[in-house]
Amino acid sequence: MGRFDITPELAEEWRGKYRDSVEPHVDGEVLAVGAFRPTGAGTKMAISKLQVGALAYGAAHKLGKSKAGGLPGQFMLAVTPDKLYAFKYKPGRSGIKVKEESASWDRAGIKATADDRQTTTRLTLEFPDGEKIVCDQEGLGDNPWADDVIRELQS
Repeated sequence: MGRFDITPELAEEWRGKYRDSVEPHVDGEVLAVGAFRPTGAGTKMAISKLQVGALAYGAAHKLGKSKAGGLPGQFMLAVTPDKLYAFKYKPGRSGIKVKEESASWDRAGIKATADDRQTTTRLTLEFPDGEKIVCDQEGLGDNPWADDVIRELQS
């Protein structure tokens, strides 16, 4: 089964795996959890294919990481009634391994907007203190878990 044809049953199975992996690391009920990455994956792929060089690749990586508030190259966002958490993680065939908490924020006052792109959905989080984080859903095409996170943050 490819990344573009996730069945509802498979989506529900992995919702459970994501929730189970993050529940021990958060306070409160996990409402949604999904995988995200800093922006710029397409740019970095183009730089690699065109063999523009490590300097250009490094600059694109640094820009994406900066827009994502310094979050790692792969992270999960987990939403509880009161908080939003970011975790570094490692995906596997049988589940998700949470490595460490990268950040957490109070949900009060967070404004979340989503922008559908050609191969992903871009999430922008604006915080009451003026901080802004821009990231993309992990993977290409359908990502129902990240969609859950976006819906929950927009509600």
